[in-house]
Amino acid sequence: MLRDLTIENYRLFRRFTLDSIARVNLIVGVNNCGKSSLLEAIYLLTGKGNPSRLLDILSERGEFVSRSLEPRYEKRISGGYQIAHIFHGHHLDIGHAVRIQSQSERPVSLTISFGEIRQPSLFEKLEEDLGSESRSWILVIRYTQDGIEPVKESLGVLEDGLLAYPPRPHRRKLTTPEQRVRLVTTSYLGYDELAGLWDNITLTPKEDKVVEALQILEPHVERISFTSRQTSNSGILLKLKDELEPIPLGSTGDGMRRVLALTASLVSVEGGTLLVDEIDTGLHYETLTDMWRLVLETSGKRNAQVFATTHSWDCVRSFQEALSEVSDDDLGCLIRLEQRDDHIQPVSYSRDELAVAKQQDIEVR
Repeated sequence: MLRDLTIENYRLFRRFTLDSIARVNLIVGVNNCGKSSLLEAIYLLTGKGNPSRLLDILSERGEFVSRSLEPRYEKRISGGYQIAHIFHGHHLDIGHAVRIQSQSERPVSLTISFGEIRQPSLFEKLEEDLGSESRSWILVIRYTQDGIEPVKESLGVLEDGLLAYPPRPHRRKLTTPEQRVRLVTTSYLGYDELAGLWDNITLTPKEDKVVEALQILEPHVERISFTSRQTSNSGILLKLKDELEPIPLGSTGDGMRRVLALTASLVSVEGGTLLVDEIDTGLHYETLTDMWRLVLETSGKRNAQVFATTHSWDCVRSFQEALSEVSDDDLGCLIRLEQRDDHIQPVSYSRDELAVAKQQDIEVR
């Protein structure tokens, strides 16, 4: 579990240090203050140097540029990901590097650096894939844990700063036992991804927790099932109390699908990390306190760490109400990101400090 975090040169963060991190963390702040970027940085760090994490982020941001390469490559590569935007200031210069690290519990660090290929003979496959005219630039990803020899990956970069990879498929890589981390954005999870999660949930106690979550919005839900019809609406069925026939999840509203995605993701990252952008999306304010109760309880039982963002005061208030009911003072905290000149600074509120802020009507967003 992360207890601290330092980010250098990633998107809005020139240098950012967060010293107080709890098991459940709600991140707030004005637009364009780095909330989503903070989730991305944690996603990259917990990915242990896996390049697919970076491609996931670039794809989700829409930072793919379509263009034709030489005819002999056109069928293989139709463009690439623009990497300049991951660096602070959107500049791509030799030697630029992103650094993300955590030190207090278990030292881990990730570096993403842009540079030249010094020894072309070591990159024969890269030369074959990209052509001789595009062999001089690379993006190097290094991950180090406990000071052990770093894991290193090198990705070829074209002359105009594009990572020469085809567009990522809509279906993202599912959580695996080795990497129990999920980033849930405001986009809906597709049928395949939800069904893949459900394969490891069905007929286990985790299924009961998902049903309990759905009952926050629809008290009559008894069971959930997936069919062979692979759409995010009609392929997911709910059994309601006293109803003879199941009903499609899509007929119950967007909130049910959001709760299903959140809870299925949370119970699937046991011993890992759940990252949720705008956690209250699609949820009515009256259900938020119950949602936070479930997140706090499940994260503790599953030994999972949660980072979520919101713009909503109702979400903050509900978070405080749910926190006030637990005995662990350090279970959750609120983190506000503030823009000060060219720097982003965090302000953390513990459970008790958040309660005082609410009582005195202090703006903490």
